[in-house]
Formats: sequence, C-alpha cells, structure tokens
Amino acid sequence: MCPVVLLAMILSLLLFLLELTAAITVTFVPESIEKLKEGDQRNVSFSVINSKPTNHSYYQLLVTDFRVADIITNKVFNLTEFQGRGTYGGRFNETFTLEGKFLGRTRIHVMALSKTGDEIEKSNPFKVSVIRKEKKLITVFIASVATLVSLSYVSMGCALDLNVIKDVIKRPVAPAVGFGCQYVIMPLIAYGIGQLLFSSPILQLGLFVFGCSPGGGASNMWTVLLEGNLNLSVTMTFLSTLASLAMMPLWIFTLGKTLFTGTSKIPYKNIFISLISMVIPLGIGILIQRYFPKVAKYGRRILVPACVIMIIYIVAFGTYANLYMFKLFTWQIVLSALVNVWFGFLFGALFAHLIGRPVEDVIAIGVETGVQNSGISIVLLGFSLEHPDSDLASVVPVAASIVMPVPLMILYVMRKIRLWCCSQQEDTYLEDVSKETKYKPVVESPTNGDYESNILMNGYI
Repeated sequence: MCPVVLLAMILSLLLFLLELTAAITVTFVPESIEKLKEGDQRNVSFSVINSKPTNHSYYQLLVTDFRVADIITNKVFNLTEFQGRGTYGGRFNETFTLEGKFLGRTRIHVMALSKTGDEIEKSNPFKVSVIRKEKKLITVFIASVATLVSLSYVSMGCALDLNVIKDVIKRPVAPAVGFGCQYVIMPLIAYGIGQLLFSSPILQLGLFVFGCSPGGGASNMWTVLLEGNLNLSVTMTFLSTLASLAMMPLWIFTLGKTLFTGTSKIPYKNIFISLISMVIPLGIGILIQRYFPKVAKYGRRILVPACVIMIIYIVAFGTYANLYMFKLFTWQIVLSALVNVWFGFLFGALFAHLIGRPVEDVIAIGVETGVQNSGISIVLLGFSLEHPDSDLASVVPVAASIVMPVPLMILYVMRKIRLWCCSQQEDTYLEDVSKETKYKPVVESPTNGDYESNILMNGYI
C-alpha cells in the first residue's frame, strides 16, 4: 500500500475520533455563578453547538452535587420537538433555573443522549458556588456569649491574687511550658493530622489555622471547675493571646504556605479585641476586690456556678446556632478535631507533670493547651478565603469547639463522684467512730490523776 494513502487513512481516523470527542460545545450565560445564596434562584441560559446533531436525541442537565444546588425546571430536552420549529439546525438554545441549596461548590454538565438513553458526550462544566445566608441567630449568639464571658471575667478578677501572678511572671517556668505546647506542638500536630486525614487543602488549612490559635477564654472556666490554678490559667491566656500576634503569622507564612498560596490576613484587630475584652473585666474585678471586699467575696462565691451555666449555655446555644455545620461533618473532620484537642490536653498535662509542677498547675497547663480560640481562627479564615471556601474551612474549628468539652466534662463528673464517695466514706467513718466512742470507756489510766476530768474530756458522761 502506498505510504501516502496509509498516512491519509490515519489522519482521517484521527479527525473522526477528534470529531466524536469534541462534537458538542456548550456556552453558558453567565459563564459561572459565584456566591449564590442558599434559597436564592438564578436563571441560566445555554447554547449547544453540535456538529453532528443527528447522533443525539436528548440533552440532559447533570448536577454533580445536587445537595449544594439543583435545577428546579426541566432537566431533559427532547431534540425532535425543536426540529419542526426550525431551531434544530445544529444549534440548541434553552434556559434553566438554578436554586442554591447548601453552601459548597458543584458543577453542571450538558449530556448528549442517544434514543436509548445512552450517554454520547458531556459538555464543559458550568461552575456554581453557594454561600450561606447570614442569620440573626449567629449574631445573637456571638453577642450574648461575649457579654456573659465579660461578666465571668469580672468574677475571676475578684478571685485573682496579684502576688501569685507576679510570681508566675517572675519565674515563668509554667508559662514557658504552656507556650511550647501551644505554639510548637499544637501546630505540628494539626499539620500532620491534616495531611493524614484530608485530601482537600481547604480542610487542611482550616485545621492548621486552628492549631496555631491562642488559648481560649473557656480554658479559665474549665480550670475553675476542675480546681486548677486560676492565676496561672489567666496569665497563660493573656500571654498566649499576646504571643499570637507574632506566632500565628510565623506559622502561616512558613509551614502554612504549603497549604495556601494566597495572601493570608492575620486578624490583628480581633486579637486586640480579645485582649481588651479580657483585660478590662479582669481589671474591674480586681478593683472590686480591693475597694469592695464584700462584693468580691460574693463574686468568688458565684464563680463556679457561673462557669457551669456559661459552659452549658455556650455548648447548647452554640450547637443549635451552628446546626447547619453538622451536614458538613465527616468522620475525618470529627476524628481530626478529637485528636487535635485531646492531644493538646494530653501533651500539656504530660509536660507539666514531667517538670514537677503541682496538680493545680498540671490542670491549668493541660486545659490551656487543649482549649484554643476557635473564634480567631474562624475570623482569619474568613479574611483569607473566598466564600464558600472560608465556611468550608471553618467546619474544622467548629467541630473542635464542639468536641472539646467532652473529656473535660467527663473529668468534672468523675471528680464530683469521687468527692461524693469520699464524703460518704468520711461520714460513715465518723458515724462508726461516734458509736464506738459512745459505748466504750477509756481503759487507760488518767495521766494527771484526775480520773473524772479525763472521763468528761473523752465524752463518756
């Protein structure tokens, strides 16, 4: 066979295959949809230019993730209906209505189907991003929590001992251990867990940013409930939040660059607000302690029940306000949150114990390491990522804040049960001793010669 003829046949075959694979071209108007809010609808027009219309009998719209967005109008178009109207000459024009369902990203394809319903070709994707609607409930939750936390800090200020805080700062062994756990171990744990469990860089970044966050205000409340060193806890929270101004940028612009190539915006304003919202109520409590000691005594008395009410409120209302996040939870997200937070408790307490700190300091350091400020990490993600990526990345800090109280609550309940059992044993022992001393006289002779006085002193008459 002539080589020229063979070459021509090969070229013809290649052109035929190319025609089969790229016979359908779809133009969408608009080209994509960004920031479609949940519940909102949008009309989309599309045009199909088909070089071989006789091969196709139907066009069908396919949504890759209908949980994010879905088409509420017709999805299947019979091409034979358009032949009689003169619109079927290799070009097909139609419109569909798209509705946002839940935050996330999805794609829409136009598929060409044969008479038997077999897929022949699939078009280029139409990209859709859905963002959540701002709800007043979230705003109410944030405002109420901020108010209650400020009031609890006033009570803590009434219970603080400035001399102890000065000693902690002069000999900062415990804060140094907490700093190492908070800003060395926690970011590395978060980075490693993210690499193991997540394939999405968005989720990896969300976990890593949370791991780089300072200690949260809830750590002081849990320290009070678990009878840890409140003075050390408050000092560590302040120093940790202050250090985050440098440590968060350090981690995000070094190791974080392997997860995120954009421009990260550190929420310095929010960090300063966290510092101010902590220092001012504490200062008010200290002034009350100095000038109104009776009021300060009452503030110390209500500190524990106030912390219990605060934690129950935050967990219950926070869970209700963020119920939509549960739809995004996967076993990887829950496991990453568990490991990150609970390892923080473990390593903080372990290192504090290894350097010989008392039990109260071990509790404070362990709680401070594991309880991190999820609010700062969520704000940072919101500044650094476009919607809905910022919401998707924030799922990890939200999950961590939900699972965080679980081991602490278990420890609190176990501690209460143990104290109750000890009190019951003590009451039983005292009752037995009372019965025994009531019916058994002293057999030893009086040491001072006054037998009657000795009998009276031992309670037998």
